[in-house]
Amino acid sequence: MKILITGAAGILGKTLTELFSEKYSVLSCDRNTLDITSRVQVRKITQQFCPDILIHTAAFTNVEKAEESPEDAFAINIYGTLNLLESIQMSNCLFIYISSTGIYGFAKEKMPYTEFDAVVPTTQYHRSKYEGELLIQRHAHRFLILRTGWLFGGDIHQRKNFVYRRYLEAKSKTILFADPIQRGNPTYVLDLSRQIEHLILNEVIGTYNCVSAEPVTRLEYIQEIISNLGLNCEVRSIEGNKFPRIAPVSSNESALNYGLDMRGLNIMPNWKSSLKMYINTLAL
Repeated sequence: MKILITGAAGILGKTLTELFSEKYSVLSCDRNTLDITSRVQVRKITQQFCPDILIHTAAFTNVEKAEESPEDAFAINIYGTLNLLESIQMSNCLFIYISSTGIYGFAKEKMPYTEFDAVVPTTQYHRSKYEGELLIQRHAHRFLILRTGWLFGGDIHQRKNFVYRRYLEAKSKTILFADPIQRGNPTYVLDLSRQIEHLILNEVIGTYNCVSAEPVTRLEYIQEIISNLGLNCEVRSIEGNKFPRIAPVSSNESALNYGLDMRGLNIMPNWKSSLKMYINTLAL
């Protein structure tokens, strides 16, 4: 099996590469080796490698900057995705797209979203991710869209390592503040990678939520991180409006793996056990 992975420098892309390279023929590309906004580069890579599976994790993910410069998010998340789609049109390649549970919007205050809830993106970033979904649904021969969120994991040198950044904060402070309203599903990238492999091996197609079990608030999440780290730092509640944002991000990004459960395909564990296991691997 030949697998092409975009976004290889990210915490999910790197984890997928490490897991899959042990078993399959893998070509991993970061922004330095593949500019997905270039039709020429994309076609060259896919024609040379001829992947059986394309896992598209690359994305413009800066939610705030996307509000200020939406064209940057559109160039990567929409037209970059379209370039990849076009490049495999003559093959039977499975297109796997990593989307976001943030695309559902504001409809629910606390209850988690299922795949049957309406999608109403509230930010330019989430709009661009959903537009990418629509392109795939219209044009891919075979596709797997996975809506996930609040990813954690990776090595300590990666910029988006949420857990390690909280560790650095807690080492230098006696008090941290966190939002008691914002809700989501902390999701370990190794668990997500194993779930992706499970779906590939079972020849699954379609659109699914794919998050770890048990939605929580940002406050509860950070409290659990600090508790597992064993640091003498208190995590206190502070309202979300104390963290001003340009992007109108929904206060509820939580989800249930309803589709995966219905089809007997869900192997995602509870995030708390995965968080503890991950922190133990860091040897801090």
